[in-house]
Amino acid sequence: MKNVIKPDRYHSFCPAKTSSAGHFKGLIPTALLCFALIAAPLTGCFEPKVQQTVYKETSDTAASVFSENDIGGTELPFGVKLQVDPSVLVACELERVVDGDTIIVHDPDGKRLRVRLTGINAPESVLEDESKNTEEGRDASKFLKELLADVKTVYLEYDEGRYDQYERTLAYVWIDTGTTYIMVNEIMLATGHAKPVYIKPNLRYADDFRKYEKQE
Repeated sequence: MKNVIKPDRYHSFCPAKTSSAGHFKGLIPTALLCFALIAAPLTGCFEPKVQQTVYKETSDTAASVFSENDIGGTELPFGVKLQVDPSVLVACELERVVDGDTIIVHDPDGKRLRVRLTGINAPESVLEDESKNTEEGRDASKFLKELLADVKTVYLEYDEGRYDQYERTLAYVWIDTGTTYIMVNEIMLATGHAKPVYIKPNLRYADDFRKYEKQE
């Protein structure tokens, strides 16, 4: 009687099976497949938690990425130090950046305000007399535009004087990082894009700004 090879349940995985060794080799792909199916849902459990980016600054002259671990700890972006009581802030819609120390916003009543950042002075970049504009001023303007590129709302803090001789609104401008507020005026000083100025009666942060006087 001729030998008869009985159907094997693993035959579909082992078409060339002729021995027990071949039978064992045929089981390997099945085992690997089963292992992969079981392990796949578990791989995410062992990956490190990715930090949430709360602000990304695009200029080459500034810090790059801020995470929640950076904000609210011992070090704030750009090395700034100042913090604020949110209850004193007025939320305004940012329209655009004019130059390194001036922005246009809309207040809660919809009024359009030309805001001069209090306590700082950036080099000129948008004067009608082009000869008075400087490369440093253009750099400062570009930096501020990049800093606020993705910002829709800024927060104004007023000092004693609300307006200058040109009827511009004077304010310390803060931005919300997600876990704290940082002051744009101080960022411009910390990055060397502006110098501190002291004009009475708006001297609330004068002592804090003095540390940037000699910064190159």
